[in-house]
Parts: sequence; structure tokens; C-alpha cells
Amino acid sequence: MHATLCDMIMDLVQNSIEADASEITLSVEETEEKLMVVITDNGKGMSAETLEKVKDPFYSDGLKHRHRKVGLGLPFLFQTAEMTGGTAGIESQEGVGTTVTFTLDRSNVDVPMFGDFTTAAMTLMTYGFDVNLKIERSIGEKNYAISRAELNDALGDLNDAESLVLLKEFIASQEADLGTL
Repeated sequence: MHATLCDMIMDLVQNSIEADASEITLSVEETEEKLMVVITDNGKGMSAETLEKVKDPFYSDGLKHRHRKVGLGLPFLFQTAEMTGGTAGIESQEGVGTTVTFTLDRSNVDVPMFGDFTTAAMTLMTYGFDVNLKIERSIGEKNYAISRAELNDALGDLNDAESLVLLKEFIASQEADLGTL
């Protein structure tokens, strides 16, 4: 089970990375009432048959994790949305990509804690992959957007210690501007 919503978001983005996406967009929008997340990728996509199966926790294609007999990320998402009065959906087309969306009612007592988005964003931006991840984040009228390609251009190697310090400071400053820190 995911301890926070940021853990869930990271798991869902990891799915996009493992689907061989070269472009991933993560959009996280918060209002007083709702949290809305959309993850879109241009990965390999899924057939209609597979799309139905991924909601079953006892389904795994056996390719991504050869020893695992279950796939829990998407089933946990659908369960969390259902138990909190939210919604979740997934659309996919083979060879085109996948979009996962969910909306949660922030007033529901069962909504998990949001978590540390600065650390989650940093982790996602520094995964060892060659994908352009774009993060769009908004709270009310305030927002920011960052992309891995732009960060690489500005900071160089995102796994260099100095770049990591600057990356953390930058994302934390964006979060502070939103009023989360």
C-alpha cells in the first residue's frame, strides 16, 4: 500500500517509464475541494483487453516484473478513489500511449496524506531514464511547470551532487510559492 498520494503518483509515473514512453506529463492540480492528477505518456499503450485486466490486483503481464504475480498500483488507485468518493480512469491505445486520471475529494477523511511533493518531483526527475518528464503543478491560481529537458539544460547532469542541491532548492522554491512549505 502507498503511504502517501505522492507514493502513488510516483508509482504511476514509473509505469509510464516502464512502458517505454519518451514523453510523460504529470499534472497535479489542487483546489480547496479536490485533488486532480493526470499522467499522460506516449508509451507502448495497452489493448482494450489488457486495459480491463490492469484493474485486477491479481493480474500482471509477467514482463515488467518476472517474479511478481500481482500488479497493485492501478488497483490501489481505483480502490482509493472509490473509498474516498473520488474518481479514477485510464485510457490507452496500443502504440499511442496511456492517460491515467484521478480526482479525490479532499474533505473525505479517508484520503491519504499528500506527502512530500518536493522529494517526489526530485526523485522522478532524477530516475535513470531517458524520458522528458514534464510536471505541471497548481494550487488555486498559483502554478508552475518544469521539464526534465529544461532542467538538464540549466543544471547539467541531474545526478551530480551540486545539481541535486540546486534541483531540490528550485523545486522547494516553487512549492513555497504555491504555499505548500
